[in-house]
Amino acid sequence: MLFITVCILALASGILVLQNNPKNTPNRLFFALITAIIIWSAGLAIATIAPTKEMVELWRRISAVGWGSVYAIFLHFIILISNERSNRKPWWFYAGLYAPALLTVLAFAIPIGLNAEPYQLRHTEFGWVNRAEHNIWDIVFYLYYVSYTITGLVLLAIWGKKNQDVVIKKQARFIFFTILTILVAATFTDIILSSLIGNLPQMAPILMLVPVTILYNTLRRDPKDGENPLRFNISYVHIIISVVFYVLITFMQVNLYPGTITIGQLQLAESTFRGILTQLQMFISIYLVLREDKLGFIVSMLMNFINLFSSVIFWIRMDSNVPIPGIISYIGVIVLLVIIRTFRKRSATYIEKIHTQRQDLKESEKQLYKLAYYDSLTGLPSREYFIGELQQSLERAHTQNKHLGIVFIDFDSFKAINDTAGHMTGDLVLQLVAQRLAKQIGKEGTLARFGGDEFLVEIPDLETEEPIHAITHSIMETLEEPVMIGDDEYHVSASIGVAVYPHDGVDPDTLIKNADIAMYEAKGRGKNQAIFCTEDIKDNTTMNHTLVNNLYWALERDELQLLYQPKISVGSNQIVGFEALLRWHNSDYGVVNPEVFIPMAEQTGMIRPIGLWVMNTACQQIKQFQKCTETELTISINLSLVQLRSHSIVEDMAAILKKTHTQPHIIEVEITESVAFQDEPFIMERLLKIKELGISIAIDDFGTGYSSFSRLRNFPIDLIKIDIEFVQAISSNLHKDQAIIRSIIQLAKNLGLAVLAEGVETEEQLQFLKEQGCDLIQGFLFYTPLPAKTIENLLSNP
Repeated sequence: MLFITVCILALASGILVLQNNPKNTPNRLFFALITAIIIWSAGLAIATIAPTKEMVELWRRISAVGWGSVYAIFLHFIILISNERSNRKPWWFYAGLYAPALLTVLAFAIPIGLNAEPYQLRHTEFGWVNRAEHNIWDIVFYLYYVSYTITGLVLLAIWGKKNQDVVIKKQARFIFFTILTILVAATFTDIILSSLIGNLPQMAPILMLVPVTILYNTLRRDPKDGENPLRFNISYVHIIISVVFYVLITFMQVNLYPGTITIGQLQLAESTFRGILTQLQMFISIYLVLREDKLGFIVSMLMNFINLFSSVIFWIRMDSNVPIPGIISYIGVIVLLVIIRTFRKRSATYIEKIHTQRQDLKESEKQLYKLAYYDSLTGLPSREYFIGELQQSLERAHTQNKHLGIVFIDFDSFKAINDTAGHMTGDLVLQLVAQRLAKQIGKEGTLARFGGDEFLVEIPDLETEEPIHAITHSIMETLEEPVMIGDDEYHVSASIGVAVYPHDGVDPDTLIKNADIAMYEAKGRGKNQAIFCTEDIKDNTTMNHTLVNNLYWALERDELQLLYQPKISVGSNQIVGFEALLRWHNSDYGVVNPEVFIPMAEQTGMIRPIGLWVMNTACQQIKQFQKCTETELTISINLSLVQLRSHSIVEDMAAILKKTHTQPHIIEVEITESVAFQDEPFIMERLLKIKELGISIAIDDFGTGYSSFSRLRNFPIDLIKIDIEFVQAISSNLHKDQAIIRSIIQLAKNLGLAVLAEGVETEEQLQFLKEQGCDLIQGFLFYTPLPAKTIENLLSNP
């Protein structure tokens, strides 16, 4: 009875977990574990009551397939859930993991002569039991199951100790102590007591129901719902009790004999008593479906299908009509369970619809509160009112074939007023400015507060665009006069963008969006001016917006690529290093100029992950290059001001060096002169820490900024790169530029710094630089930036 109970509950748990997410590998392994336990328990259940010793041995061998493999599957499951880095292992790992299980199955399940007498069977009051002789194969199995269980416990302990998640720590600890308890209990009952007493049945598969229940609760619950995944669900207790009663009634039915059944003073015919038992089973099934929902439904269906199947087999084999009422009853119960389940699902759907309608009603109520017609601060119409009025004006303009203007006003540097004078003063300034604008616009248009320090003006029913120009001009004039708050005056200027119907849109959203675009164009051109939207502005904005969005996915889509431009030693004309240059092959716009997307990456903060990707890729690639030549190569990577501002930049670079096993001295970071000599203390701090890693530092575009000799002396610089502007001037015989190059090289030599000239394109330039003692050159005279494969071929075939 207990073995069959284990089978039913384990199978129901496995089905539910697998239904939860059939593609999830831990769920699949859990189902495999369940399958092994079911084979183990079912084999023992039948072997215990088998009529002959031969049948007992047959079912014992079938059971061995389950208990022989269950510990390997268990360890595999623990490895999978505790290993956060990678769940993929080489084939030989799994071969080694399951080898003891295969050996156990061969010894105890398959009669191939490997284990001549695997079972010593005895018939006791508990049915057929096996008394192990503790031969060599028994010892092999003991070692297998103890070592695998202890290994699983160790992995669980390590997992719980290292993990920072509190829930996972509790989860690992709870599973650990449960399995440890089961290990001790199963060893005591199935090995020690069995050896001493000799007539006890196996208890291990029954004890396995406890960890199965815990793992089921863990895998079925979503951690996002806030429910404790370790809490033992009381519903499982109800199900276990119900299944035990159901199986008990089944055994009572099996052992009924024809005649009269006496219960106290009550005497019942065997058929009547059998019918009562069947009805009790039906009540238990209905109780499970109503009380425990999905799990109860699966358990009830499994129990009734098993009884139906056994009754049909009995009917066929015994050629008796006795099972027919039971068969009809079981079929009726199954149909009734399906009807109840279907009704409950429909009821849940209706309840969900009611809940959704209630939520929709609440959302509608919230929306009503949001639809305020006037702004509470300025008294102007709100955004919603403005858009409604604009929609009506657009319909009228479409009918009358007229123009309509949208003016988007955004105050320049208004945040400074809030930051210095306070938000209350800022609100007063907004109120006074709004009053001025409303008075100036008057009845010519509708003024609304769009939000914050942004205002919208609608100018409807126009024959031409001239009134729009006049209104924007009057707005600019109005804002020239300072706003007085007490004795303090505040100057407020505005950037204004204008969109015109129908050229810049035919609906409110498009017109407002294009006016907003034009406003940002005005800010980009220096603020305090009005700009009308044009096709070029819209196209550039659309392209920039698309590129910014695509930039977030560039790494994931593998659109970024590094090219490598060789650095040449002036003395030997040999390649001694490379500069890693980032390129972006966008799916929409093709190759994007670095001067376009690098600033975008800096503005959005994407330069940080992209920069780390560049360094990681460059470190890996330089190692590949090094394999192609005996000359030690270096590689330089550009570093921006945004990257230097990152507090973790040094730690991130150190982690990449460690991960890629790259020697720091072959890495060089390049920063522009304008970045290096900014008056920000963190730059010197970051560069010193980078220098401490062993990485070289180069100043790029030297000579184009505002260099300070004291900073040049104090900064941890190893190399100066002469800007291409001076190098190209060599061919023009511009003596001043040549003198500057001589001075830079001499200065670097005096400071003990190496010098690299970039942009060398002619022999004349090369010869001049060689004469002046330049160390390295870089330019099209030798090589353009090249892909990694080309570089490898170049180094392999010098």
